[in-house]
Amino acid sequence: MVSLRRTRTSKHVKVLVLSAVLISFISLPVAANAWGPIGHRVIGRIAKQHLSPKAKSRLNFYFGKNVALEELATWADEIQKQRPETAPWHHLRIAPSATSLDMERDCPEGNCITAKTRLFVGIARLALRRKSDLLEPVKFIVHFGGDLHQPLHFGHSQDQHGWDIPVELNGHSMSLGEVWNSAILELNDETEEEFSRRLIRSVTPELKREWSKGTLRDWSWETHLVAIRVAYGLLPTGSPKVLDEMYLERARGVIEEQLLKGGVRLAELLNRTWP
Repeated sequence: MVSLRRTRTSKHVKVLVLSAVLISFISLPVAANAWGPIGHRVIGRIAKQHLSPKAKSRLNFYFGKNVALEELATWADEIQKQRPETAPWHHLRIAPSATSLDMERDCPEGNCITAKTRLFVGIARLALRRKSDLLEPVKFIVHFGGDLHQPLHFGHSQDQHGWDIPVELNGHSMSLGEVWNSAILELNDETEEEFSRRLIRSVTPELKREWSKGTLRDWSWETHLVAIRVAYGLLPTGSPKVLDEMYLERARGVIEEQLLKGGVRLAELLNRTWP
């Protein structure tokens, strides 16, 4: 697991910063999106470093020279209110008792992230439509490359992927979904750009080679296991569940690794789309 390096800050200052961030965070209307804007932009920046020349050329053709993936990456969340039919496309509901991914059982109508990503990759690869009609499929790929690595979007359907689980973080009430969506990322001491640069530097050739292996099904099941073992598995008992520093530190490390995998694999998806 990639370690989380944090700057040295006094405990008193950390508590004040944590409280201020959480108060501002819980005062905002929250949609059940995956990583939230920060996570998706970070994934886009990571992916940009690993694109093939062909993939870069195709993205430039569709969106202009030197396209910013981090800007495209948030689009699919931004349109959900106007396009409610797209909401199920962001996740995959897998039963807690499942021992493997069964697409006929878990995504019978093809209305889930794994199936939709595969569909949009096929559409973009064949390029049988007009250029203007291919922009949406590509933007969905860019977004879903990140969502594929958000653990709670492969969590339990009965708790709405953590959004129905009440937790307390430093005395503030929120849902488990909010914690994994944005709250932990909002607490990072680094700026978004500093955080992105540090993660980009941490991708070794060995990690890139290992993470680029596999299929959409493989990555979906892997993310589900992270949800079961960490996001849910390390939760304390009781309701609301009070998240301690041990849970937060483990979650931070997992979130960093998932963002890294999301960036590397988003690039891999785009490279496979235009080989």
